[in-house]
Amino acid sequence: MTFGKSKDHKKLPNSNDILSAVSDLEIFEMYLGGIPRKAISSPLREDSKPSFSLFHSDQHNKIFFKDFATGETGDCFLFVMRLFNLQSKVETFNKIASDFQLTQFELNPPTSYSSPKKPYVSKSNRKKSIKSDRIRISIRTRDWKIRDKNYWSGKYELTKDQLEYCNVFPISHYFINGYCTKADDLAYAFVEEKDGIQTFKIYQPFNQNDEKWINNNDFSTWELWTQLPEKGDILIITSSRKDAMVIKSLFPSETITACSLQSEGVNPKMSVIDELKGRFKEIFVLYDNDYTNDKNPGRNAGQKLCDMTGFLQIEIPTDICRQYGIKDPSDYLDAISSPELKHLLVILIKERLREEELKQII
Repeated sequence: MTFGKSKDHKKLPNSNDILSAVSDLEIFEMYLGGIPRKAISSPLREDSKPSFSLFHSDQHNKIFFKDFATGETGDCFLFVMRLFNLQSKVETFNKIASDFQLTQFELNPPTSYSSPKKPYVSKSNRKKSIKSDRIRISIRTRDWKIRDKNYWSGKYELTKDQLEYCNVFPISHYFINGYCTKADDLAYAFVEEKDGIQTFKIYQPFNQNDEKWINNNDFSTWELWTQLPEKGDILIITSSRKDAMVIKSLFPSETITACSLQSEGVNPKMSVIDELKGRFKEIFVLYDNDYTNDKNPGRNAGQKLCDMTGFLQIEIPTDICRQYGIKDPSDYLDAISSPELKHLLVILIKERLREEELKQII
């Protein structure tokens, strides 16, 4: 009895066949987010001093990595194995072939990986740990790329210098409690420092795995607090760092500036409110206009903050939000333009101040 034509099986990946399809330099570049031109902080561990570099081994005619702090050295396959806590070369070859979409190979189904040195933390368990009081986050920065310019300048008209002034940096990897994760192609760290402690908010705008935001700031940490002028005319408190950055880019800092709390539901300390009132002539709250939600939580949160502090509430008018499908300043700039946003903010501020003047007269 015949059972038909036998199935053609693809070959399992090995080091030689992988290197015939992609170079070891391309593998390092893929998982490092670029080729470092000098020593960098090691992506294999938490590393405060640059101690990791690549070099060409004449003996093996390969690119090797070297960790000068630990003395560890090896090729691209050992690097990937160490980076992702893989247990065997087979798993390493399988991951590289899968990540590079080398369809000429037969790929084993993915397995759950563990490390003999410390337990592997799955993404789901990592997300649970993120909810703890204070997780440890560290990052590995990378060079700015054209894709970063296309995103930030294309959507929000923000330059590299403006982003770096606001402590926003592109990253290739991030570490949660010591565990390394390769970041998305578009991934950034928003850096803050409070009471001598540096904290991070990881932003991956197109992430589909519930890891768009990863944050170890506590509720009392203000976004862009350190970029506020000592004295100024107008401060606008926004829903997000992006909104605050967009507003800051439109005006001289002493005239109109912006910052944000960790979320719309956070109430700042009264001592901080008093300090802000002493530094700025007028303070406005510009939260999201959640016009598609009957309860409009952004508007309600803004009103609550104003009732508590005496700040003045403004928002993007609902008819504009509905027309362009937007709800906040960064959406407005992306949908329309920065000159129009600047004009709108000035109008909203003047109208709100005029309302307050009329209250005093009537």
